[in-house]
Amino acid sequence: MEYNYDTTNLLSKKLSEHAITATLYLAAQKNIMHAPMYGIDYDNTKINLSKVNLCKKSTNGCVTACIYHNGLFQNSHFSKNKIKQARIKRTFKFLLQKDEFFEKLIKEIKALKRKAIKKNLKLLIQLNKTSDILWEKESFEYKEKTYKNIMEFFPDIDFFDYTKYDILKNRKNLPSNYTLIYSRAGLNKGKLIDSWEDLKNYLNKRISIAVVCSYDIKKILLNTDTYEDYNIYDATDFETGKISIKDKIEGVILLHEAKKGTNINKNSAFVIQSQEDISNYLV
Repeated sequence: MEYNYDTTNLLSKKLSEHAITATLYLAAQKNIMHAPMYGIDYDNTKINLSKVNLCKKSTNGCVTACIYHNGLFQNSHFSKNKIKQARIKRTFKFLLQKDEFFEKLIKEIKALKRKAIKKNLKLLIQLNKTSDILWEKESFEYKEKTYKNIMEFFPDIDFFDYTKYDILKNRKNLPSNYTLIYSRAGLNKGKLIDSWEDLKNYLNKRISIAVVCSYDIKKILLNTDTYEDYNIYDATDFETGKISIKDKIEGVILLHEAKKGTNINKNSAFVIQSQEDISNYLV
C-alpha cells in the first residue's frame, strides 16, 4: 500500500527586515500516538507510535509549555485540526520516507535561497522548532550521492536550533554553518537539570543558552544589557537576523517570552516568572 504523507510545504516562512527565517514543525509524541484519530493512515509494520519521541531530552516544564501544544485549534475535533494533521504527516515522511523528505526539503530551501538573494536578505533555517533531532547525523542520498547532513548540502546557508542535549558531550564537531543554543530545562520530576553553574559552563565555552521567561522578567533583564557580565538579547532579534549568528551569538543569553495563554507548569521552573525564580535558578 502507498501511504501519502505529502503536505503543501515542509517549511513555514517568516519575512523580516533582515532575513527570511524558515522553520520545520514536526509532531510531538503526544499527537503522533493519536495519528489514527487525526485520520492519518500509516504503515504499522514499520513504526511503533508509542516509541516515537523526537524530543528525547524534554522535561515536564518544556512539554507543558511547548509551542506545539498551545493554540493550534487545540480544542477542535481531531479531524478538523489541519495544522496538527500536517505536522504528523511531515513527521511520518521524515521517519518513513526519508529520501522523499530530503528531496522536498532541498527543493524548498533552494527556492528560499533564490528569494533571499533577490530581496538581499539573509536566509536562516531552523529544523527543530518542535523537535530535538540530531540533524548533523541525519545522512541522506540525493541524485545518487550521499550527504552527511543537510548542512553539508547547503554550506553557504546558516542553520540554527535549540537543544536540551549536552552540546559539549553529545553534539561535538558540528558543521560550521550549524549553530546550536542550549535550552535551559529547569526542573524535571523535582530535580534541577541545569544549575546556574552548569549554564555558565556553556557560556564560558562560547555556547549560548536560551531562557524562557515571562514578559515582565524579560523586560527587566533586557533593560540591563548584561547579566553577570554575559550579554543578553531578545531571542526574536536572533531568529529574525537582527543579531548576526556569526558575530554576536556565541556565549550569550537569549530570552524567549512565554506568550500569553502558554500552559505553564509552575513546579517545573522552566519559565522564569519572578525575581524569586531568578534568585533560585540563575544565581
